[in-house]
Amino acid sequence: MRIIQITDLHIHHVDEVVNGVNTKNNFINILKIVAKMDYDLLVITGDLSFFDGNKQVYIWIKQQLEKYNINNYHVIGGNHDNAAIMAKVFEKKQDLNGDELYYFIEPNFIFLDTIKGYCNSRQMDWFKAKMKEIEGIEPIVFMHHPPFKSGVPHMDSKYAFQQPEEFENICKLHSKKIFVFCGHYHNEISIVIDKINMFITPSAYVQIDMFNEEFEVYHTVPAFRIIDIDDSQLKTTVRYVFD
Repeated sequence: MRIIQITDLHIHHVDEVVNGVNTKNNFINILKIVAKMDYDLLVITGDLSFFDGNKQVYIWIKQQLEKYNINNYHVIGGNHDNAAIMAKVFEKKQDLNGDELYYFIEPNFIFLDTIKGYCNSRQMDWFKAKMKEIEGIEPIVFMHHPPFKSGVPHMDSKYAFQQPEEFENICKLHSKKIFVFCGHYHNEISIVIDKINMFITPSAYVQIDMFNEEFEVYHTVPAFRIIDIDDSQLKTTVRYVFD
């Protein structure tokens, strides 16, 4: 099975260049590559919108996915998104729980909502129950925020996930390896904590300086992740998209 992950699109609601980047063009260029690949599923892990959940942005993204025949895809929100609007545009109202959009796809794919920087107690209880339900299978978790601080001062100090211990404690109850694919940090980082294998995917917008306390663009090469899974292994790589 091959999964494509795209994250942190930050699509502006007008055709505007931000930090020297046309985010719409970046997304289209990625889709052009993906459309020529063999894959089974595409996942967009949050920050689809540049601001806080613009409906027209979501409609435009959906139109592009349809244009490039991306039929099997799933979306989750990031801190710049609105779960209710996303659920309506992407036809996921059945997965909207209050103001959080989270869901499970057989056999082992868990999609979490961290729009607020945390999951409410109902979502955490659901996550714990799902992990128990698939005991004996290696879970694949998609979420916007990395569940643990990751050595990027600007993000760790201001925008980190607020429930790292709770997340880790739920994972500790599971007997198998857990694979977490996320974004948010605008860098390519891999971290292993006990059974948890966490992969941060770089942004489709810009990558930031991972050694600076303040926000600073490091480079503007967009990227996406390729995840290959078979019966014996999981292999993943990041592809950068150069003009």
